Amino acid sequence: GAAAGLLVNLRVMGVVLFAVVLVFRAWAWFRAEGGAARRRVAATTGAFALWGVLVLFISLPYFWGDPAGRLSEYWTVLADHPVAQRELFRGQVFFSAALPWDYVLHWFAISQPPVTLLLGLLGLGALGLAAGGVVRRGAGAAWGATELRFGVLLATCFVLPVAAFILLRPGTRDDWRHFYFLHGPFCLLATFALLWLRQLSAQGWRRGLLGGAAGALTAAGLGAAAMEMAQIHPNQHLYFNFLADRKTPERLREQYEMDYWNMMLRQGYEHILQQESASIINMKVPVQHMQILPPAARSRFTHDRSRDLDFYLSGSGNTSTKLSFLPKGLFPPVLHRFKVYNNTVLTVSTPDLSRVDPAMADEYRALHRTATAGAPAARAGGYEVHRHGSRLAWVKEACEPGALKREFRLRLYPANADRLPDHLRKQGYFEFSVRGVRFDGKCMGATRLPNFALARVRLGQKGKWEVEVPLGN
Repeated sequence: GAAAGLLVNLRVMGVVLFAVVLVFRAWAWFRAEGGAARRRVAATTGAFALWGVLVLFISLPYFWGDPAGRLSEYWTVLADHPVAQRELFRGQVFFSAALPWDYVLHWFAISQPPVTLLLGLLGLGALGLAAGGVVRRGAGAAWGATELRFGVLLATCFVLPVAAFILLRPGTRDDWRHFYFLHGPFCLLATFALLWLRQLSAQGWRRGLLGGAAGALTAAGLGAAAMEMAQIHPNQHLYFNFLADRKTPERLREQYEMDYWNMMLRQGYEHILQQESASIINMKVPVQHMQILPPAARSRFTHDRSRDLDFYLSGSGNTSTKLSFLPKGLFPPVLHRFKVYNNTVLTVSTPDLSRVDPAMADEYRALHRTATAGAPAARAGGYEVHRHGSRLAWVKEACEPGALKREFRLRLYPANADRLPDHLRKQGYFEFSVRGVRFDGKCMGATRLPNFALARVRLGQKGKWEVEVPLGN
């Protein structure tokens, strides 16, 4: 009961286990023979329920003061979670409160080792066959089999939360992490399948052979998954199985959330520390990453707002950087790419062309000459904005120190609002950031334009829209 109370505290779906235990106890009371036996069942069931509720109440101060009202609010928020985060799923963007019905099942399927997925589904099927046999023979002594009761418990703890998501559509986000608790009962269902396979054959060598073969195949499958995770270490949190397209370059990151917590940033900071000889590096380092780094490494980082940053780290945690309908920035030059499954998950770049390979620096200067060869499409706020084919480039001639400490912000207004995703049509534009580059005393940024007509573009920094570019068709 105490464990069930803590479980509901951690994840409200733990109430499923709480309810299933009560159902089993009710069945035990129904099958008990004699008043004394039924009183024992009732007493233990009451103790279980009392401890569960008591521990939940004590461990969750939110309930104190108005238990009934807060419990009602608890379930209301669960069913209609007020989350407006955007989620990338199968290459489309959804609000986290309006995800497709198969969101959890799809994520579950592509992120399980194949052998676990196969055995878990086999366990569900075996459980259905066993339960069918009980129904045909009557709910007598066979229903009391420990394995069958445990299997029903596991299946319920897996199926009911999935059904609750499909029916209630509570707001969730960042793959299926709010349903990771499904992994436990599913793995035990896989074990149920192994037991069922072993019992298919009669006693003797045939039973041992089938059980041994199933065990060997399971060990091989788990070993293969472990080896694959070792290959992508320390990024095994980005594991996908063969059901996801892992072979096509840059395909996964345009289909699904990957490093949404930006855990790989630490690897980026360590890479910069190893490659950069300067004793002091000007970068914005989040507090949590600064705490992870060793003291000697921390002392090399500073954040001087009066000058440009030395390096940028761009992770995949920002959904807008991965969407196919958004144009991609051309600056700054990338010095290193961290890849998982042939997908870029983190890049190290710099705004200073003096830090990059001379050939790469010459390419950026050539782009500047080509993009700004014609008359500017607009000039305001110290910017010259040029449209060159499918690109938009802008130059800030008076590029003072610190001018690139903030990203350029762009708002693109499509000529046809139908080009926007549903969640952006009301505002009429989409907005994104582009980082700039410094060379020869100039600040420059550039981006590719989308393949549909734009009415206008607004450009600025520091939250101010400093220039507007009418584009027409």
